[in-house]
Amino acid sequence: MKLCFFIDDITHTGGIERVTSNLVLQFSKDQKGLDIEIVSQFRSSEKPWYPFDCKINYLSEKNYDAKPHSISRITTVLGNINAVRKYFKNHHYDVIIAQSFPNVFALFIAGVDMSKVIATEHVYYGYYNTMLKKLRLFIYKRCKKVAVLTSADKDCYDKYFRSDHTVLIPNPVVVPEYFHSDLDNNIAIAMGRIQYQKGFDTLVDVFAMVHKKQPNWKVYIYGDGNFRDDIERHIKECGMENTVMLKGRTDDVPSAMREASFFILSSRFEGFGMVIAEAMSQGLPVVSFDCPTGPSDMVKSDINGILVKNQDKQALADAICYMIENTEKRKEMGKNAVNTAKEFAGDIIAKKWYSVFEIN
Repeated sequence: MKLCFFIDDITHTGGIERVTSNLVLQFSKDQKGLDIEIVSQFRSSEKPWYPFDCKINYLSEKNYDAKPHSISRITTVLGNINAVRKYFKNHHYDVIIAQSFPNVFALFIAGVDMSKVIATEHVYYGYYNTMLKKLRLFIYKRCKKVAVLTSADKDCYDKYFRSDHTVLIPNPVVVPEYFHSDLDNNIAIAMGRIQYQKGFDTLVDVFAMVHKKQPNWKVYIYGDGNFRDDIERHIKECGMENTVMLKGRTDDVPSAMREASFFILSSRFEGFGMVIAEAMSQGLPVVSFDCPTGPSDMVKSDINGILVKNQDKQALADAICYMIENTEKRKEMGKNAVNTAKEFAGDIIAKKWYSVFEIN
């Protein structure tokens, strides 16, 4: 069986690229007869940030680092349609996993046989406007399957498709080992691509509130992206230079997690929130907004973390202060978090994909 992962830019450092790496490595380990290739529309960096053990084909050497929904990004995608059409006319795959709607759209416009395409969603159902949602439904109906990350999203698609057309497959969380961190350092951690979606500007505001009660605590933000300058400016405006630290990218996520005592997710929305499960795998309890979608599938208040009303800054600040002030409860939730993370182990998630591929 010949399998293709079709993605906008495999050299980016976001969650989709990390998920693709995890799946490729797990599939290669489990299925020796599976011939896997990655087709990347663009190439912003010389090489991928994450490890792969398969062939990568780049359709363009253009940079794809414009902001989401920007005119620059839209014109770049549309300008690449001929390259997509030409490539798939000359290369055969049994299954194409298209990572996110813009890539599914590109395949559709390019005239690719959609019955071979698994549309993989990485944002919540309501992410797009009404017109784009209708277009997405029109195209997804023609796909082999639609893979979604959360139960809430499956419920949304099931209103329009037969129930077996949409499959619930969470992202895999692959870590060197599960670990019970000490949770004794005066450090909280956040992690993700620095974009508007991740709400790091909100986190700065929230931690300024926390700082008034807990001046000895800091928050480390790991990641990079096209909103970094905005966040740096906001940190200075709030006078939080010695409290909120932008640590940049890291290729050793577990070590970064183990340095902290709990994880904070301040996103405006998520597709899944894989970083939550990664934090839990290292024994960190999680404080998170109940944003659409993903956190509520993983974070259970008073068990492995605290889930608060979406975008309620005061509620998030209060939850952070509770986590800081209640050391024993924090450690109890951290122990439970490891068990939650194991539900998303790579081999378990891979079996869900094999069922879709109809292989053992």
